[in-house]
Amino acid sequence: AGDFTALSQTLTLPPGGDQQLQTLTVQIIDDSIAEGMESFSVELGVRSGDTEVVLGEISTATVMIVDNDGIAIGFTQARQRASEGTGGVPVTVQMLSGRLETTITVRMYTVDGVATTSDDYRAVDMNMTFSSLMTT
Repeated sequence: AGDFTALSQTLTLPPGGDQQLQTLTVQIIDDSIAEGMESFSVELGVRSGDTEVVLGEISTATVMIVDNDGIAIGFTQARQRASEGTGGVPVTVQMLSGRLETTITVRMYTVDGVATTSDDYRAVDMNMTFSSLMTT
């Protein structure tokens, strides 16, 4: 939505010559929304009543827009400290940059180090959802 400037233009080929080329440039809009790969079509049409023109085999061209707006998600702190007997330690995840147009889900899970799930902490394996209402 809003990633290119829509246009309608008439191309006029001058008489003479075996093959005439004309180029049409569609402006791509650099937004700040992470939205993945998108596409649109450019189509040829014949004006009503123009019986001398026949469309060739390729009368539609598809343009793929490669998104350049990634989402960065990370922890607010690289290290946390907890004492035994405190019940738990909060670990906060935040969207660091980008703007969502849809909802995304990331997985957060624990990995044993010197401390292990069998003796020192309860394992976590969960999904966290970030909605399109969140922006940075």
